Amino acid sequence: MNITANVTPKLNNQYVVKNSTNNVSPNNQPSFTGFNVSKSYDKFCEGVGTHFCRPILDNKLIDKLGYSIRNSENAVKHFLAVGSVITSGMYMKQTLTNDKMDKDRRQTLAVNQFFTLILSTAGAYTMDNKLKNWWKKQHEKFLRLTPEGNAVWDGMNAKNEKIKAENKKVIKELQEPLYNIDKYIADYGEKHVVDEKALKKLAIKSKGFAALRSILVFGFVYRFFVPLVVVKPTNWICEKYLESKKAKQAAQQNSQA
Repeated sequence: MNITANVTPKLNNQYVVKNSTNNVSPNNQPSFTGFNVSKSYDKFCEGVGTHFCRPILDNKLIDKLGYSIRNSENAVKHFLAVGSVITSGMYMKQTLTNDKMDKDRRQTLAVNQFFTLILSTAGAYTMDNKLKNWWKKQHEKFLRLTPEGNAVWDGMNAKNEKIKAENKKVIKELQEPLYNIDKYIADYGEKHVVDEKALKKLAIKSKGFAALRSILVFGFVYRFFVPLVVVKPTNWICEKYLESKKAKQAAQQNSQA
């Protein structure tokens, strides 16, 4: 038989009052394991913040990285690259600490993993930039499927042409930067889209479509292209290098014998 507890707000208040009469705060009740859960959790969070988050996230390198990408047209690709670096770094650490492999194999595999990461990241950024202009045309077609998007895109082009005309002689030092569609929607979208919900929906669509390019490109390079084209050849080179090194060591031992 299943019994369902029906605790009303009144009963719940009575429960709190009853515990307060015993001078035991609900937030500081000891658990059945014998230690205070709340204090232990606070200490754990404080330790993570002090010894992990602060050294990694609060430093000059992270400050420079954040400063460089704060106005990026598409910051998604940078975060994808950072995630790949972290993941690859964990793989390299696991390889270097794998006691089931000898030292030469561990080091060689870790080096191959490092160069694979570098080539993959460079390839992902290169492909992403190559597709940028083509994707912009697809982005435009996507937004122009709605009257609101069509009006906003035309407004952005008109605004950018005006900026170029006003700064024609000093085009390299524009007093006002050229607008991308997301920034233009944020600054001037209300002029074209009166409906606030339609404007918000248009902004979400635009940002999502812009980020989709980098997600597809980086996902293709890291998850498909690299395992198929890069990993196997590098592993083959690694095996050949180790075979050659072992052969030389065996030859030296034979000559000394």
